[in-house]
Amino acid sequence: MELGSISEWVTAFAEIAAVCVALFLPYYEKRQERNKRSRNLRLIFKSLIKDALEENSTKKLASYYKISYLVNDNENDEQVFSLVQQAIKIINDNQITPEQKNKDIQGIIACFD
Repeated sequence: MELGSISEWVTAFAEIAAVCVALFLPYYEKRQERNKRSRNLRLIFKSLIKDALEENSTKKLASYYKISYLVNDNENDEQVFSLVQQAIKIINDNQITPEQKNKDIQGIIACFD
């Protein structure tokens, strides 16, 4: 039984490494893209919640929430959507004082970081 030369062994290992990278790379890129979309979603909602609190209107926030919820394919964003729902309820509640609304919304915004 002949094992072959060192150059054949190096070539075999290089081919195996190339196959491993080719199989792993799409998964890695998809994961990175999903993490980037989640980060962007949190940043957008954070900004929209601040704007909704200042304007005392949740029209834009609610619209973006509905659209984002329908097109979302990442189950890790469920907590973000839950926080946005809470923020909409707080901003729309007329029985809460503006100071308490501000305090509650700041607590929700802190969860986005």
